[in-house]
Amino acid sequence: MKKRVSFLILFIILALAVLMFFLISNFTGRVVEELDKKVQFYFYDEDSNCPLNGYVFVGDKVIGKSNNGLFDLSYENYLENVQENEGISIFGELGSCFNEPGFFFDKYFVIPNIEKYEFTGEKIFNFKTNINFNNPSQKELQGFIQKDNVKSELKKIKTYNRSILEDLSEINNHLSIKINYIEDWDFDKEINYWQTPLETLRINQGDCEDYSTSLLSLFLAYDNSLNCYNLIFSSHVTTFCYAEDHYVYYDQNMVEVKKQINKQSLTKAKPQLLKLKKDYFDKSGVEEDFENKAYYAFNDNDFVEFENEDDFLNWQYNLENKRQDFDLFSQIESEMIENLKDLSSEWEEGGLKTQTVSLPTSKFTPYLIIGLFVVMIVLVVILVKINKK
Repeated sequence: MKKRVSFLILFIILALAVLMFFLISNFTGRVVEELDKKVQFYFYDEDSNCPLNGYVFVGDKVIGKSNNGLFDLSYENYLENVQENEGISIFGELGSCFNEPGFFFDKYFVIPNIEKYEFTGEKIFNFKTNINFNNPSQKELQGFIQKDNVKSELKKIKTYNRSILEDLSEINNHLSIKINYIEDWDFDKEINYWQTPLETLRINQGDCEDYSTSLLSLFLAYDNSLNCYNLIFSSHVTTFCYAEDHYVYYDQNMVEVKKQINKQSLTKAKPQLLKLKKDYFDKSGVEEDFENKAYYAFNDNDFVEFENEDDFLNWQYNLENKRQDFDLFSQIESEMIENLKDLSSEWEEGGLKTQTVSLPTSKFTPYLIIGLFVVMIVLVVILVKINKK
């Protein structure tokens, strides 16, 4: 009987020793798979409960993307890009779960406090937002440039390919006749309702933002290489192009203000660009004052934010006759892959290799190891006493 008890206690001690070995190994990072050492962020729309699939940014740096709303944040990605920042954003295209797929979303979130022991692959942080695609902000505006949706309207316009500027004038004149102006825009309003180009063309009316997005969509449907943008000022939205070495503002009522400026000197060009802007506001009838600054420029592939008037003029000066032809999300994907290569983990075929890191799997692990060690000591003492009897 004494032998059986001794063997049982010895077996329990060995089992506890093996268990402690694996716990200690996992705790110190000797047996750790990097792909499991992560937390997950879940992004979704509160009203529809639809997941948000998009690219995750810290500032202007893309650090990954979500799939079915889930973004895997590895510990190294956290240390490299997230730990010292207060917020993240997610930018992407609305999927089929939404009533209006194809529009863009760009949402910002405050990063919660994340402890080391939470990087177990099981912890999920929920990030909910409210999607209202008719009230876009910043990069969401790009989704309203829909060149493929206005091609049927473009076929109604007589463009003769005499020159780009002449054809753009014809397109602007056609739209000016078709669309009746209804005032709605206010930069400081919490909600501005943006119509889609198709909606504007269907109901034949719209505000400055509705006219501008429709016009730019038509311009890019005519020639996708055009370097044309919508400009958002504090009191107005308009369309602006640099084509055939001319700077041109286009607007409702067949407004067209253009100027050819010598680009050999930025110092000499700036006063001319300022004069062109003033001439445009005078001709369009939109009141210009010291607060009517340019805030953003955007098209389907590019979004630019201006810090001040000088920043805006520098941007205009550096425009070329033709824009670079690229797919917006393909470019972001390439940037993401390049950024993730900079992590200390190795990037291979779209995923991180398995490697050793020192991370606790749980805040309770060290207490469990200590408890098991105490139990082992007690069992050893009992075993010694039994053998003495």
